[in-house]
Amino acid sequence: MTDSEDTIAREIRRLARDDLGLAWDGPDEAPLAGALDSLALLSLVVAVEDRFRVRLGEDDAAGARSLSDLARVVAGKLAGREASP
Repeated sequence: MTDSEDTIAREIRRLARDDLGLAWDGPDEAPLAGALDSLALLSLVVAVEDRFRVRLGEDDAAGARSLSDLARVVAGKLAGREASP
């Protein structure tokens, strides 16, 4: 992971723990679906969208199987937004 992705991953963990009350202590590469039920995962995605002000579509969700993947998707969206005029 890049430094930016690592920072985003740490913030996603904080959101899960502090804002959503989710007990999630797995490694960054562990499957999210194995650690969180579908409602918790949906809550996390909405919280990530709100926190980072990004929109995660179905393709994004399908590609984000782990915390590392989710952090990469968010970092890519943020980088794309900064590159736009």
